[in-house]
Amino acid sequence: ILLTFTVAILLQLKKYIGPPPSSNCLTKQDQTWHGGHPASTKSGSCWCGSADGYCMCTPAVAIDIVLYSKSSDDNVGGRYDVWAVRRGDTGQLATIGGFVDLGETTERAVQREVEEETGIIIPDELIIPQSNNKKENQSAMKLIGVYSDPRRDNRRHIVSVAYALEFSPNVMTTKDGSSVPKAGDDAKEVIAVPLRDIGIKFKGDDWYADHLSILLDFKEQILDDGTLGQGLEDLNSQRKWELYGDVARSTCRKI
Repeated sequence: ILLTFTVAILLQLKKYIGPPPSSNCLTKQDQTWHGGHPASTKSGSCWCGSADGYCMCTPAVAIDIVLYSKSSDDNVGGRYDVWAVRRGDTGQLATIGGFVDLGETTERAVQREVEEETGIIIPDELIIPQSNNKKENQSAMKLIGVYSDPRRDNRRHIVSVAYALEFSPNVMTTKDGSSVPKAGDDAKEVIAVPLRDIGIKFKGDDWYADHLSILLDFKEQILDDGTLGQGLEDLNSQRKWELYGDVARSTCRKI
């Protein structure tokens, strides 16, 4: 009788407590997932409601900025430098950028990240989003495209909104007043890379993640009458150095 009673108590306790947590189940509200990554491979931005146990994983949102300016040796016009940062973790070159904070627009994220990584201060009036009520877009930022391929960054699934921004010292200042971009935040250095050399001298693993794809898309968008000394055929040959030739993205036709 005692043995039967003990077994009955243990069965009731097991029913109440439930199964032991697995490696993929950290808390009770972490058990049921709705959308995003399956529970066995939860990686990304995951959120769980504390009351209803509704859990969801979604991609992180980031911005990438192709910051460019006229080359110092631009005697014929149409020659540009791209300001790239060297990452502190991998040592690779990368576009300027980072994650969008909660409550922040992508435009404000561009303004913040550019200042944090290069010291360049962008006036508020130059990041006003384009409005259909305005005859002309006053923003200094131009949309390159949206990059959403889950393979593009090996850290997690990150969707990036990429912008082009021309650095104009006459309307933008730097923190130190030098009018020269300088490394800040987690960047080791900021260097000027000739746009025409991207995909030729600076290619493949020189660039972090799919940033070469972003830069070549930008390069294609501003090609105009051969001012870069290159045509679309030259550009197509440079694409063999991309991380993935079929990286998923939606891009604009022209800057």
